[in-house]
Amino acid sequence: MKLTLYYAPIACSLVPLITLHEAGAQFTVEPVSLKKGQQRTPEYLHLNPKGKVPILEADGELITENVAILTFLANMFPAARLLPDEPQLAIKALSLMGWCASGLHPALSRINTPSKICELSGSEESIRRLAREDLVKGFGIVDAMLDGRDWVFGAWTAVDAYLFWVWRRFGQLSPSVPSFPNYAAHAARMAKRASVQKAFAFEQEVLAREA
Repeated sequence: MKLTLYYAPIACSLVPLITLHEAGAQFTVEPVSLKKGQQRTPEYLHLNPKGKVPILEADGELITENVAILTFLANMFPAARLLPDEPQLAIKALSLMGWCASGLHPALSRINTPSKICELSGSEESIRRLAREDLVKGFGIVDAMLDGRDWVFGAWTAVDAYLFWVWRRFGQLSPSVPSFPNYAAHAARMAKRASVQKAFAFEQEVLAREA
């Protein structure tokens, strides 16, 4: 199967990039420059009218949204055990990925671009403060979830990649991250994985080309 990932550096497309490496998949990457607005070009909107990354193209079929992409990859590469095998845990994994996508990620977006939430002058800091408060609550949940374990489900899964991106992105947007020792240790373990190091190296290559 021919796999192509439409990817933008820094963005949540890092999650499927890490997961593809974890799966041992053969794939190509099409960089999308959000900085240059390539996600809004007619060519890209023809692929994804939502104007978002990532997209995973699988033999011509276009899959959008990380929850769908990660579930597809788990089904395509069962030996890699990208999601839990046990049905109840698999449903819990879907729930957590959905929370990353619809709960944690939107709060990060509010911090990054508060003007998209409210156009009133002077509202930016209030929007950012409330978004940070939401994330801190969420981080407390994740920290408790990771108490006494290296990975959310014992063994590594794509959920860990998604939670890692959330932690990393918050650190890029916020001057300080409150103390969450279990979540911080999880991020440190993630950063040492070969899949993450490969993804980071590629990210730097793309950023250098964009500069």
